[in-house]
Amino acid sequence: MSTEADPFLAEHIHEALARDERVNAPELRVTVEHGFVHVDGVVATEDRKRAIAEVIDEGWHELTLDNRTTVADFPPDGRIEVV
Repeated sequence: MSTEADPFLAEHIHEALARDERVNAPELRVTVEHGFVHVDGVVATEDRKRAIAEVIDEGWHELTLDNRTTVADFPPDGRIEVV
């Protein structure tokens, strides 16, 4: 297990989280250091937050996940966005 930061591995994990349809969050920040993968940012749902752990476990089970993401809070204000 590496004791130094690994930006290449972090980018590989970042891409996996962005491309996996369960997470689909390219805006997340990922760092890997001392056997930990740290994930920061905002996700749309609790399911997506849980899916981060699934993706990490499937591809990098030797790393320990530090999932610091938060779930977005969209208050029901009754407004409709027209695009």
